[in-house]
Amino acid sequence: MTKTLAQSLRSDTLHRIPLRDVCSVKPDTSIEEVVACMAKLRTGCALVMDVGDRLIGIFTERDFLSRVVAAGLETSLPVKQVMTSSPKTLAQTARAADAVELMDVGGYRHVPVIDENGKPLGVLSVKDIVHYLVEYFPANVYNLPPRPDEAPAAREGA
Repeated sequence: MTKTLAQSLRSDTLHRIPLRDVCSVKPDTSIEEVVACMAKLRTGCALVMDVGDRLIGIFTERDFLSRVVAAGLETSLPVKQVMTSSPKTLAQTARAADAVELMDVGGYRHVPVIDENGKPLGVLSVKDIVHYLVEYFPANVYNLPPRPDEAPAAREGA
């Protein structure tokens, strides 16, 4: 029996969704170094960790644009001055539906996923959720035209 997307969202936990690697930085790391780490790993955020690898903040591309560039701040400042403190997290045992809801309601594009001891395991991004959803509609998604507003004049093929 095949599960529907709604059933899977309610039953699948985040164990099922591969998490992306993320930069882990200390609060006194310069913004410039954090952005370089994010670029190197091709990720949109960095986790700010205190002593004992305790998650104290998250720094995202959005934080960089709105709190650094827009404010004209120097990138030599420590990331602790512009990070989002005490970010919302999800346990790896949370349901996929919980992740979708948190990201939608909170407007988050990146959410740290933690283990039972509160230690970060990685980050779940909107892109990861999209990949999870695409598994249920691969033909529909992969067959979309490159520019959806420009549908072909005639069917291709035989």
